[in-house]
Amino acid sequence: MEKLNIPLYQRLYEDIKYKIRRNEYKKNSKLESIRSLAKRLDISTTTVEKAYNQLLIEGYITSIPRSGYIVLAVDLLEKSTHNPLVDPIITPAYPNTKLTNDLFDIKNYKAIVNKVINYDSDKLYTECDPRGEEELREEIRKYVLSERDVKCDVNQIIIGAGIQNLLLILLNITDKKSVAYLSPAFKKAMNVFKSYGYTLKPRKTIKEISRIKADYLYLSPSNIYPTGEVIKIKERNDIIKWSKQNDAFIIEDDYNFFLRYNSYTVPSIHSYSNGENVIYMGSFSKTFLPSMRLSFMILPVPLYNIYKNRFSDFSQGVSKLEQLTLARFMKEGCFRRHTKKLYNLYKEKNEAITSSLIRQNKHNNFSIRGNDSNLHVILDFKTKYYLDTFIRNCDRYSLGYEKINGSNSVIFPYSGIETKNIKRLIKDLFYNM
Repeated sequence: MEKLNIPLYQRLYEDIKYKIRRNEYKKNSKLESIRSLAKRLDISTTTVEKAYNQLLIEGYITSIPRSGYIVLAVDLLEKSTHNPLVDPIITPAYPNTKLTNDLFDIKNYKAIVNKVINYDSDKLYTECDPRGEEELREEIRKYVLSERDVKCDVNQIIIGAGIQNLLLILLNITDKKSVAYLSPAFKKAMNVFKSYGYTLKPRKTIKEISRIKADYLYLSPSNIYPTGEVIKIKERNDIIKWSKQNDAFIIEDDYNFFLRYNSYTVPSIHSYSNGENVIYMGSFSKTFLPSMRLSFMILPVPLYNIYKNRFSDFSQGVSKLEQLTLARFMKEGCFRRHTKKLYNLYKEKNEAITSSLIRQNKHNNFSIRGNDSNLHVILDFKTKYYLDTFIRNCDRYSLGYEKINGSNSVIFPYSGIETKNIKRLIKDLFYNM
């Protein structure tokens, strides 16, 4: 009982527990009465009573009327020799994959947060709507209508913490077996289907997909990863016909639709089909802040009718503060101004990196593609030697990249590189080539 930094009753409790565990107080032996122990230790009976009560709760002793407190048998487990230390998970942070500070006005966002706290604080004391806050769903409804000609009711929109979480909801309210997609796959999405036992059906072209049967077709028709290619109107019509003939659903992941540097944005498949058989998905991680994991899903009416009876089965993973802030950000026109600024800055970066790569390619050691959209370029190297040299230089500067399997090609992101530094960095990356 030498510890002085804990309450007296707890020190007494620890002392008695220690003696029981060490078998100094034998099984079925009787403890001193509360009054007797209090008098012997010169402490209050309340202190002894609290210590005994804790021992009762944890099962070290029992109280028998007119007999007092009796010690119970305690089977002690041998201490494990297992080393509790584990190897840490290291998540690399690459400077070229983040946002540069000029791409988002954090002060403006902070002002909107303060408005929510000042004017909508009462809403922060209530639970989240499992579907997402109606204010945000309404702003998303107006946004997709004006930008993508997606017509829907506010109730068809579900908000979630990323595309994967929304897919989990979708697969929980449906009973399907297979999913087709254009390879290469969006791995995080396909991992969800795989975990639910789905048969994955990768195909290289829409023509190949039209020949098979599947319950879902997952694709990004307005910005195919990683090339940024667009599915043409004839193939879009073929997809819509295919979905109706097979009673299948098209999952249209419309990420980065607005980042087309040399053409207008391409209409959504949802707008062509009027929403029949199309599950429309969007995300704010590329257009807002990558640290905000906020995405949305628009269910076609047949699936919505299933979801409305099940929505309370799911919890909302996005905080109400984030949702209300984004809703106000959109309502006050800040989001539209932000995306316009974002587009202009990305176009400037895209032109800078494209021109720097062309200047650096005097000996035609590589070709460039995928630079009409997205936040990366694809470099196809003439030989493995040039590919390995480039990768070695990327590693030297701790820059992120993604190798394309079975080729001498690499995907190189540039969103985190400041425009003024692009020319010098590209020169360094192609050193010794």
